[in-house]
Amino acid sequence: MNSKKKRQKLFDSNKEREIKFAENSLPLSDYQRDYFVGYPYGYWLHKALALMYFIEDRSRVSLLRFPKDTDSDEFIIENLKMEIHMMVFHSAESLFLTVLAHYFHPAMPWFWMSICTQNKFNNIMNVWQEKGMGGIIKEPEKWLRDVLYPTINESHQGYRKTKNSAMFTKKYLDRLVIEYMKHKEYNAYKNGLRIFPPATLIDIADDTLGETTTDIHGGLLEYVVYEQQQEQKDAYRMKRALRKFDIEVDINIISTTSKILQNFMERKRVESKTAQGQKGTFNLALFDKVKVNDIFSSGYFEMRA
Repeated sequence: MNSKKKRQKLFDSNKEREIKFAENSLPLSDYQRDYFVGYPYGYWLHKALALMYFIEDRSRVSLLRFPKDTDSDEFIIENLKMEIHMMVFHSAESLFLTVLAHYFHPAMPWFWMSICTQNKFNNIMNVWQEKGMGGIIKEPEKWLRDVLYPTINESHQGYRKTKNSAMFTKKYLDRLVIEYMKHKEYNAYKNGLRIFPPATLIDIADDTLGETTTDIHGGLLEYVVYEQQQEQKDAYRMKRALRKFDIEVDINIISTTSKILQNFMERKRVESKTAQGQKGTFNLALFDKVKVNDIFSSGYFEMRA
């Protein structure tokens, strides 16, 4: 067995485009139309806003109760907040796969998304985290401008806005990858021992002042993480960890992600529904006046482990 560490796999967009198709039950154009028409790019934002409906008014929580439900209103609300927090990562996965699919296999992005294995996705995310979007996609800002705003050319008065919007989108995606890769609570939520939100009241100490901090904005997630012992490869130490989160920031991220997905889908969605010879009109989201720091302005940091 070769003991040398395997080299990180490189992704060749031209190779990814070499996919061939045999005879199908329906024309590929039908599948393509179904993808653009039926893809629910607003799903996560709709769901997040629905959960906020109950979070913002405690009296509505009674609508969620089932017979012999013993959970407190506070416990239910905190779990709804946790669900919104995790939707950041659900929606991010969809956006990353959409971006990659439209780059690697633009002819039928839905098919590339369908056959992309978890292992391939993880490898790409590792490269993206290390090298940025440019490590995966050549000239990412130019490519994003062309794919997000294909109907606006250089002679259009809004062309500069689309270029600025593409710059923002590239920076936003690079930041979102970092957030997605570093948040250990997502794995605990999906697969591990879930202890969200904290089951007990927890005093958070300010190390600089030696005092207990009572003014904590946002919510707290408590979950189990592990660390591998250096002296013994098969030995792990388990510990509880706390992370502060802010659902207002989470909603902002989900909203931005949904708008970018909208730009990938909306033009072809409208064109797929438009009768032959009829001119379709559609809305595209611009980000020319938005800064990445406006989206990730607070929250998202680990309190203690």
